[in-house]
Amino acid sequence: MGIELFGLLILGFSASVLAYLLGIGGGALIVPVMTVFFGYPVHEAIAASLVVIVISSLSITSVNLLKNMVNVRFALFMESLAVAGAFCGGVITVSISQKAVSIVFACTMFITAYLMYMNKADDTSKVEKPEQESEFDNDYYDAREGRMKYYTVKKPYHTGATAGLAGLASGMLGLGGGVFMVPAMNILSKMPIKAATATSNFMVCFTSASASIPYLLKGYLHPAATATMVIGAILGSKFSTSRLTKVKSRKIRLLFIFFVLYVAMQMLYESVK
Repeated sequence: MGIELFGLLILGFSASVLAYLLGIGGGALIVPVMTVFFGYPVHEAIAASLVVIVISSLSITSVNLLKNMVNVRFALFMESLAVAGAFCGGVITVSISQKAVSIVFACTMFITAYLMYMNKADDTSKVEKPEQESEFDNDYYDAREGRMKYYTVKKPYHTGATAGLAGLASGMLGLGGGVFMVPAMNILSKMPIKAATATSNFMVCFTSASASIPYLLKGYLHPAATATMVIGAILGSKFSTSRLTKVKSRKIRLLFIFFVLYVAMQMLYESVK
């Protein structure tokens, strides 16, 4: 039992680091590891994942807000649909089989990896402030370059339309929705990957809290496992926000692609074995 709790502590820490870098909430790591390596039922894994995502996102977002990394106005625009979708996703998933959830999870990951691979414009920010700005345009401080960067949000309503689907994925898969929202903001709205991940971390906190309600009502939460991962997630968020601020955007994008492909294969194997 002690070894398992230590493993869950490391899992929470690792998920929080990935959440900071990729803006995906960390559920894409927690759910498959808890089910494949620790043997938890998928519904318990998703419930724990959603709670850990909320705590991790709060810790990371508090720092990102101070650095103006979060596009708050655009996030709130998308979040209303995402929250509704998250609740619906949670209601759907508690009523279907573990195998079906695993298959949906794997397919989602493959699609996400493809979208990120096809996107070549991973840094669309500029150093010059534009003469005219729309209501969703924003700026942020790039710690690696040591200067302010400016960007224009393209096709905000197209990206907003994906928010409901992202919320649905959060409720069904315990992903926090970021696995859809980061590619959508980066590909459709041309947001820099760092701004997209920071904004996604802000959003998944609300989405995951909404998605967790059906699981809590059904009694799927495992208190010991969840509490252990929450401690790891808090430690991971402190480490990430102090040590990983200068990671290159291209490295973040490549890490995103390879990670989700690995997760997709693990969950596909889990569904057919």
